[in-house]
Amino acid sequence: MSFAKPWGNYLLDGIKETIAPEAISFWPQTIAWQVLFIILVLFTLKKLYTLWRNYQDNAYRREALAWLAQCSLTNENDVRQLPTLVRKTAMLAKELTIKNGDYDNEIVARENINYLSGNDWTNWLDKQCVKTRFSHANNNANFAMLLAQLPYIPTLNLSDNSVSSALTALYQQIELWIKYHDIGKVSSAGSKRENT
Repeated sequence: MSFAKPWGNYLLDGIKETIAPEAISFWPQTIAWQVLFIILVLFTLKKLYTLWRNYQDNAYRREALAWLAQCSLTNENDVRQLPTLVRKTAMLAKELTIKNGDYDNEIVARENINYLSGNDWTNWLDKQCVKTRFSHANNNANFAMLLAQLPYIPTLNLSDNSVSSALTALYQQIELWIKYHDIGKVSSAGSKRENT
């Protein structure tokens, strides 16, 4: 037995299958869009590089803040290391600023943080961060005295309310300074505070 018509639907007999179009390219077709696309890619890469560099450059801040977070104001050894933490952070920040060439004037490059003490040290700290007030005494806390003498006081009575409140205020100032200092952007007259 033979069939006169092919097997299947005879309406489809003679219809040719359509060829699917090529995949649509995401690359822009015109020169103007290609240039714009390349500029956008370069801008994005530069932004990503800047973010990565800032993240790398702020490693010392994260490390200092991590140490400060685990610091207990009821532990005498931790309390005695607070002034060292501020000085070490300042030295690392200045070193990084000079390495990157991010300072506005040569005064930053010439300042020697090691030799600053007392009111000069607290004034310098305040010039680098608009949110701190190290140079102003806070109720019963003289930050210049605390930063200078804290490591050398023979005995600390951490249970005394006045000592505890002074250390808490110092801790808060140190935390603010570590988070928000900007060593490279101070003008030669120290007029950074005029904006606040």
